[in-house]
Amino acid sequence: MPQSYRSGLTLKNSLLAAALYAVLALIVFYATAASMVAIWSRSDTFAHGYLILPISLWLVWNQRDYLATVTPQPAAWIGLLILPVGAVWLLAWLVDVLVVQQLALVTILIVGVWAILGHRLAWALAFPLLFLFFAVPMGEGLIAPMMDFTAYSTVWLVQQSGIPVFREGLYFTLPTGRWSVVEACSGVRYIIASVTVGALFAYLTYVSWWRRALFILVSIIVPILANTLRAYMIVMLGHHSDMRIATGADHLVYGWVFFGVVIFVLFWIGSFFREEPLSPAETAARRPVRAPQAMSNGAILPAFLLAVVAASAAPLLASRLDVGPVNISYGVQELPVPANGWARTDASALSWEPFASVAGSVHAAYAQDDDSVFVELQYWAGQQDPGEVVGSAARFARQDGDWREIARAVPVIAIGARQTAVQEARLRGPEGELVAWSWYLLGQRQTANDYVGKLLEAASVLGAAPPGAVRIVLYAQAYSDVDTVRERLQAFVNDHGEALVAKLRARHLAYQP
Repeated sequence: MPQSYRSGLTLKNSLLAAALYAVLALIVFYATAASMVAIWSRSDTFAHGYLILPISLWLVWNQRDYLATVTPQPAAWIGLLILPVGAVWLLAWLVDVLVVQQLALVTILIVGVWAILGHRLAWALAFPLLFLFFAVPMGEGLIAPMMDFTAYSTVWLVQQSGIPVFREGLYFTLPTGRWSVVEACSGVRYIIASVTVGALFAYLTYVSWWRRALFILVSIIVPILANTLRAYMIVMLGHHSDMRIATGADHLVYGWVFFGVVIFVLFWIGSFFREEPLSPAETAARRPVRAPQAMSNGAILPAFLLAVVAASAAPLLASRLDVGPVNISYGVQELPVPANGWARTDASALSWEPFASVAGSVHAAYAQDDDSVFVELQYWAGQQDPGEVVGSAARFARQDGDWREIARAVPVIAIGARQTAVQEARLRGPEGELVAWSWYLLGQRQTANDYVGKLLEAASVLGAAPPGAVRIVLYAQAYSDVDTVRERLQAFVNDHGEALVAKLRARHLAYQP
């Protein structure tokens, strides 16, 4: 560093201020940070989260020679960007969406460090800072679509091998036995591990941005294809060994060994295109900027204080918000009186029960001309109920249960004069096949989308909409084709839907906090 800067702001002071800000931010957002650690501890999929911060710090240390050539120039105004990110965190906190809170926390850390270090230093440390996002335990939303893709692609490969196979959703049958795609077979673990390691490898191995981006893209595609090939190989091993090989826990071991080989080959091939890292002088030459103006140590204080204050605003506001529970129970929910030839009947005729994440529920069955429709309302049962209504509509069957999901759809049904999209599932179990519809009534609005549901909950908590959350589930046995069952469900909705929704809405409007 030139002599004229030695009495001014130094790299060491800037990094120490950034580190202190990060520590203070983690303390302020302790609950959110603790939720990330808790997930790392209990989930093998996200256990790598413990390594992300040490790797990021090592990457910073690895650039120490170049960083020594950069003059710190704090950009205090960047700290103002923390405020909208804090607002996102607050909204996610109101409706208890952990992954959004965690993403917001990492963003707050990065933006605050950017404000304290300035543009040049932050740009030099862009990858180590952005790498922190891999610490957020996200990706579970990929499990369901990846399970479906794995089932579809595996069955296709089996068919191309000339072996007859019959598929029902995530279950498929070969002449030698039956198989199912469970969460561990989705390949999401492989994708997360591959992308994390692939991004690090690309950063350390290549210099040009397009090679880095291409390798990261390949590290996303390869594990998806490898997971399909892994599932196909396991099915073939089981089929040709009369279900003696790869039918238990051993197929998970085979899967990880195969994945390890694939990743090794991927990195081995990628190493042939290695680019030599730039020297500090070459790096500086690639980032020409005008001569920086010397700054005193006092220049860092406004950026540091603004970042800390901005980061503290959302948690402070959260501690002062007087919000009640999102899922007000209102006591036991009421079902509509039978109409137009319908009559109450035995509600225990089926062993299947809708998946529920809350304890409150009321259940009944209606029959017309010997055809039954079952109805269940799920709601928050009170302060001792740890669950939430929103979030359960996407699940219909348990992996270890007697019923299995064989198809999904999102039909639009008519409730009076209004059209509403619902989640539909076809299930098969001990009593045969059934069709189930599921959606939410949140305040005065109806939706089957969990994300929309969370936004409506947030509006309710902020007082912009009436409170209350109820999940409505209708289902009936499929004695013939699926369209006939749908017609029966729609007939029930035609006769009782408006009355049911009106009762629930009246309770929501009548609620006085």
